[in-house]
Amino acid sequence: MHLWRGLAFGLVLACVSGASALATPRYAARYNQDCNLCHVSPTGGGMRTAYAAQFLIPMEMAMKPTPESAMENLDPQISPAISIGADLRTFYMYSEDKAYRDGFFEMQGDFYTRIEVDPRFTIYLDQGMTQTRELYGMGYLLPANGYVRVGRFIPAFGWISDDHTLFVREMLGFAPPAHTDTGIELGTHPGSAVLNLGLMNGAGGLAQDNDHRLAAFLRSAIRQRVFDASLTLGGSFSYSESDAGPRRLGGPFGSASIGPLTWVGEMDWLHAPVEGIEGGTPDALVTSHELFFQLRRGLSLRATYDFYDPDIDTESGALSAYGVGVDALIYPFLGLQAMAVKRETDEGPGISALAQEYFQPRLQAHFLF
Repeated sequence: MHLWRGLAFGLVLACVSGASALATPRYAARYNQDCNLCHVSPTGGGMRTAYAAQFLIPMEMAMKPTPESAMENLDPQISPAISIGADLRTFYMYSEDKAYRDGFFEMQGDFYTRIEVDPRFTIYLDQGMTQTRELYGMGYLLPANGYVRVGRFIPAFGWISDDHTLFVREMLGFAPPAHTDTGIELGTHPGSAVLNLGLMNGAGGLAQDNDHRLAAFLRSAIRQRVFDASLTLGGSFSYSESDAGPRRLGGPFGSASIGPLTWVGEMDWLHAPVEGIEGGTPDALVTSHELFFQLRRGLSLRATYDFYDPDIDTESGALSAYGVGVDALIYPFLGLQAMAVKRETDEGPGISALAQEYFQPRLQAHFLF
């Protein structure tokens, strides 16, 4: 029952956006582009490119137009070879009966440095608030605008969203500080398609491998424009092993954008041993969806839906979350967001006591460069 409810809701959102419709993933969907149009990382997230910082954000995305006299202040390059950037996100969360969910919270504090040692080669550092960081070297050496990167980075899997509370990031091990890993990744962009293949430690944020077994990540997607709609359809898969057994994770992700409406969604199945379930390796379902309606340039209504079932084959319980609010990019360097989020549980043996029900208004200030 939980499985079909999650699938049905995701299908409804997909149909609504596709029938009426044309990083953060929604911008890639809206502009029908790969995430590397706006980000140094070819899979999205982190430092923005000079094109995004100086043109796309101030001229196309921000609510307040930027006068030409101020454009030079948005230049991230401090020399021909060195660029910098930053992201600071501070939340205020209100909860009447849960003190640990009430008050101010610094969700993100990242400083970026990019050293372009050659037009094809980059050294990249993203230093955040935690001990984990992204630090890698990358070279565009492969055909079809393909690249190789080596070091510590976020594995290519699904949508790399800036909202770490989405279940496909939070529940699957892709939320800070366990979201980075060390290894090598190959990627290529033939036409409107993208293919990423990574071989990582599988150590989830740790500095070194802890089980002598590597993890593999595979991600592919294709973009198409159908009439006035921009569509993306892709899939991800990862495999790793531990003493408890194999861990397989995978599923589809996609987006649809038409006119003012944009949908971004992902659905994953996790097959992995769970401590406390004797002899059992349950199949969990995790799905997240975001729906945006652009009221005007730089101002959008946002609705979210998340669903988690730890075992789709038994009545193990489930966790759902619903969110609605407003997302605004006031200036090229300042974004504000107001959301109201409600979590609901269907009690069962697979849902821990920490998965509590609550209603929580949230305010966010985002400074970016």
